Amino acid sequence: MDDTKKQDSAGIYRVQVLDRALDILECFNFQNRELGLSQIAKTTGLNMTTAKRLISNLTDRGYLIHDPQSKHYQLGMRLFELGGIVFSSFSLTKAAAKGMTRLQDETGLTILLGTNIDDQLVYIDKRKGRGMIRISSDIGWRRPLHYGMLGMVLLAFATPGKLEHILETNPLEAHTPHSITDRDAFSMRLEEIRKNGYVVEKEEAVEGIIGIAAPIRDYSRRVVAAVGAALPMSQGNKKEIQQIVSLLERSAKEISENLGYLKI
Repeated sequence: MDDTKKQDSAGIYRVQVLDRALDILECFNFQNRELGLSQIAKTTGLNMTTAKRLISNLTDRGYLIHDPQSKHYQLGMRLFELGGIVFSSFSLTKAAAKGMTRLQDETGLTILLGTNIDDQLVYIDKRKGRGMIRISSDIGWRRPLHYGMLGMVLLAFATPGKLEHILETNPLEAHTPHSITDRDAFSMRLEEIRKNGYVVEKEEAVEGIIGIAAPIRDYSRRVVAAVGAALPMSQGNKKEIQQIVSLLERSAKEISENLGYLKI
């Protein structure tokens, strides 16, 4: 066994170098916002060489900031960014909870909430449908941003530069025989979503499933998430789809207002 990895009494494998790095970060608090190398080494029990090496790595990754004048360290902006993602996710789920539950009650369908985290679609909340069909998109699951109804909505409202970067690093791929993999055709689809304010995709992510989704905006008017419903193709007549679109648009509007969005 690697000598940097040990199993504790609870059966959890501890990676020593990771534990030490986290010990360094946890030295900082409201009373100790700035610390020198010797203070960190003393608090963590690390020798100076090990502490300096780990601090150097944490600083390089943006988790710590070094002040060359005082020679002290403080927590870096990377932690602030990650904390913002967590806070945003909690705010979104709280703002969307009532609307998602009502949507599920009204339609009996599976309702999904997703957002963009690190250029990936991440499901942050879900209400299971009452029918036989189950959608395998559990909370915390990650997908490419071009995947399905939620991903397409998020991409449709991304900036041109951001959209180009995402599609370059994660090229379009087929999830079903109905998936759009041509860049020009996909761009036209995104333009259609921006124009309509919602998406209806038929079997492009999961065979036998229609996905309908709408964008959620926050106080800055930026699209921060998407809410969607998944229904079987057997229910996909024009009237049914339009009813679900109307319900989703209402729900997305209410969730956006809960996040401070004001349509002027």
